[in-house]
Amino acid sequence: MRTILRGWNVLAVVFIAWSSLSAQEHIPRTTHDANLYLFVDDRWIEKQRGVTRVYNQAQPLDQPIIAPDDAKTEADCAWGNVIREADGKFRLWYCTMTMGRNAAGPHEMAAAGVWGRGDDFTFRPRSDADRPDVESMLGKYAESDDGIMWRKPKVGLIANRGNKDNNVILTGQRASEQTRGALTNFDGYTILRDDREPNPDRRYKMVAHWESVHYWDNHAVSGSLGRPKAMMDRYAAARGEYITYSPDGLRWEQPLERLESLPSGGGDRLLVVPDRRNNRWMAYVRSGGHSYPAFSYSDDLRQWSPAEPARRITPELVNAPAVECMIPFNYGNQDLGFPCGMDKPKGQFTVMLASRHDRGEWSPVVQTSGFIHPGPPGSYYATGAVPLHNEPFLVGDEMLIFFNAFSRNQQTPCPLGSRSIGVAKLRRDAFVGVRSSEKESIGQLTTKPLPVRGNRLLLNVEQRSGAGERAGEVTVALLDEQGTELPGFGFADSMPLITDAIRAPVQWKTQADLSSLRDKNVRVALRMQGPAIVYALAIHNDHR
Repeated sequence: MRTILRGWNVLAVVFIAWSSLSAQEHIPRTTHDANLYLFVDDRWIEKQRGVTRVYNQAQPLDQPIIAPDDAKTEADCAWGNVIREADGKFRLWYCTMTMGRNAAGPHEMAAAGVWGRGDDFTFRPRSDADRPDVESMLGKYAESDDGIMWRKPKVGLIANRGNKDNNVILTGQRASEQTRGALTNFDGYTILRDDREPNPDRRYKMVAHWESVHYWDNHAVSGSLGRPKAMMDRYAAARGEYITYSPDGLRWEQPLERLESLPSGGGDRLLVVPDRRNNRWMAYVRSGGHSYPAFSYSDDLRQWSPAEPARRITPELVNAPAVECMIPFNYGNQDLGFPCGMDKPKGQFTVMLASRHDRGEWSPVVQTSGFIHPGPPGSYYATGAVPLHNEPFLVGDEMLIFFNAFSRNQQTPCPLGSRSIGVAKLRRDAFVGVRSSEKESIGQLTTKPLPVRGNRLLLNVEQRSGAGERAGEVTVALLDEQGTELPGFGFADSMPLITDAIRAPVQWKTQADLSSLRDKNVRVALRMQGPAIVYALAIHNDHR
């Protein structure tokens, strides 16, 4: 039986690996690959005829990987992420929000006077489910050998409910002590591993939105508690984005440092990911509100660029009243992103796909059904998903996409609570594919000139045939820059591909590899027939 871990996901734990390739080359450390060309858009296609696109959806597992220990008093909301270490271990940093005695969250606890009123900040719990203000949000940790079955190690670092026999790695206690109570809890919680950092005590870096849980005390949502204006002004002034450091991602004992230049737009939704292609970091920021996503870039996580809007990513694109966020990542030799939509009153969330090349404009990949479809009523993802803050992970022939799962406003509530963390699977590279428009006809596609930087041409080909149906066929020719077939690499020389493989090697009758074409530019021409779908081509020295 799959081990179900408990924790929460309303904020954001984002952990990201910035690193060179692992010494263990069989463990893919990143989806960035300058010699992998996807067919999610027409960027690499010069001409095509009789070809149609196939849009795929990631398939969530039946059960979440992280769910609350007690769905009534806490919720696992990991606006967070998973990192894969050099030894292959998966590590997850996530958050648990304290929901209080009435399972309604911090605003209800404040309105009920759990943390006092006016000048009085005395803690008056109604039950053990009501927690001190610095424990309104807990950072937690989990790990896995395969990304599917997870465990919560008892790290023994921070006492919670009277003991350290837990997986808690962060509360608001240190921040509150540093700022005299002006900061008590975190949101948009992002942790990164920076292998370029020379100081080993700063190897892991947390970028997060911090504020006081009392920032809202004089708002109606928290009960209009009549707090002193001077105090509320101090809370408002401290509210913002901060960075701190850790040697191992578990011990967070160094002071918070404010990130004045990060253009958050005043919002508390924040995430950071590595841009390995350009050796920098990229952050989603909410300076565009809910109308479109925006991004900021940094070489050192300290100084950030002005926000750059992605105005083509609209609420209409994400099939929702609002753009909740967008998670960008490198894949192949381009960038992909998961734009997410939100219908807050209904508790519904959508996930779509976007694409860009060479630091250009983000463009929607049009698919009406969404990338992760909501689950059946009462399921842990009944009202949708928002991916965690990282790229998909490559495991064998599949990708693992970790996501925040929502199950709101259900007639039969999910027994695991309204928020948890799940994982979905999809064939490697298989976001969008191309195939013949008619199974009995031949679809033809020719790429733009591509550099030959490896000895093997590999295709990701799926045979999506029905029962008793013959396998599809793909033949390949290489053309010079004028569009003429290269000797020995023509269609008549091609050995037909009838296999289903992630990296199917292309062969010709008299040419075993591409060594004679090394460092030249060639066009790749495909002829596809039957149920064969082509997702990507790669030019490598091996079958990676």
